[in-house]
Amino acid sequence: MTDTATSEKSLVEPTKRETLAFGFGALTDQMSHQAFQSLTFMFYWAVIRVEVPILAISFIIFAVWDSLNDPLLGPISDRTRTRWGRRKFWILVSIVPLAIVNLLLFTAPMDDPIITIIYFMVIIIVYDLFYTIFSMNQLALFPEMFKTERKRSQANMFKNVLTIIGLLLGAVLPTIIIKPMVPDISNPPAAVAAQYILTGGILAILVVVFGFLFYRYGMKEDPTQLTKPQEMLSIKASLKQTLKNRTFLIFIVANLLTWFVFKLLTTVIILYGINVLGMGKDSFLLTALLLCAFLSAAAFFPVQRKIGTKIGMRNGFMVSGVEWIVSLIPFWFIDNNPIAGLVCMVLMGFGLSGAMYYVDIIIASVIDEDEVKNGCRREGAFYGVNALINRYSTILVFVIIAVVLTGYGWAEFLIDPKGFQMEGLIQGLKILVVVCPIIGICGILVLLKVFPLHGERWQKVQEQLKAIRDRKTCQTP
Repeated sequence: MTDTATSEKSLVEPTKRETLAFGFGALTDQMSHQAFQSLTFMFYWAVIRVEVPILAISFIIFAVWDSLNDPLLGPISDRTRTRWGRRKFWILVSIVPLAIVNLLLFTAPMDDPIITIIYFMVIIIVYDLFYTIFSMNQLALFPEMFKTERKRSQANMFKNVLTIIGLLLGAVLPTIIIKPMVPDISNPPAAVAAQYILTGGILAILVVVFGFLFYRYGMKEDPTQLTKPQEMLSIKASLKQTLKNRTFLIFIVANLLTWFVFKLLTTVIILYGINVLGMGKDSFLLTALLLCAFLSAAAFFPVQRKIGTKIGMRNGFMVSGVEWIVSLIPFWFIDNNPIAGLVCMVLMGFGLSGAMYYVDIIIASVIDEDEVKNGCRREGAFYGVNALINRYSTILVFVIIAVVLTGYGWAEFLIDPKGFQMEGLIQGLKILVVVCPIIGICGILVLLKVFPLHGERWQKVQEQLKAIRDRKTCQTP
């Protein structure tokens, strides 16, 4: 068996420029999805005024589509061979359509409710198709390009910094352009909708720019590690084998809850800032609220790397989860205190950074163990199923928001905001920001506790994988 240095030297290593530019894929991914997450529900509910039950039904139809879309695209990508590569091919064909649909999300006709509903259902399905193609392939490339935990932890630093920039662009940029975020007496729905369209157009341009930077400078595929398509499992067999992987299933459910907490907080924090912290519609304070959390998370990435390296990635994830719970509790008690809200968002950054930092490194270790057992790489299959499960976090977020806010009077608030008694709505927003996320994080901690791929088992996988790669079990296609 060769030592670590010899084993790593035999692999095709990304250059420093490629390692840095790889993060543009995550930037594009998160910018687009964060904008979709934070704007789509608010746009169709508060601006277009689609009723909550209809939105819920639309997202159920969306979920059915997702159950077919995500797990099929992964194995298809695994089996793709073109002169542009396999992941690079799919990234190339998805960039422009993804950009266009970022604009079309906000061009819904407002005159006919039936046409509006049909348009909404169609456009979110089309968005998900092209977003999944882009996202799944850029995610699958991470363990493929960076083949050891040391390289992954290093690359993940740069990737997550650009992820933060993408999140800021997707979450903060709209608050700068769209004023106010929801219609009021002086800003009718048509005027607010025009600002959403402008935001969608700017996002479309940024998707093209950053997407092509990722394609041109941040992608590197190693043909020596690929299995010939005819030697790969069939799509059905690949999915079946992936779904039988108990280690993977435990972690993707934990990841589902991670994204549920993350998406729930980023979706409702603006409403919380306006109605609970007393920020009103001050776009500067609302922007600062999100900036505090994301910039704090970016500052904590080096800390997460040190913790994960010292005590293991799973254990590091658990430590960050406990801190995340503690940091959420004060949000129940800081009514009408914007400064306290900003401070609490900074403290929440540690837990947020852990949720972002550890996930891809741990999924990559699961894929490595699968290669040890089966002799070839199937990143696409794993990330396809992971994408499927993660999409249900979006459905869960929207359903819980709809149920809680409807139960606490959101519909009445939209009809008569001046005559509405705010106590009930404030209580509902606190439940969404504090109670629901803490329940989700507790679920994450339980699942991580029983996650088996850590310690001696993970060390053994790494040693076996070095030997397999040195023998070149996976032949050049």
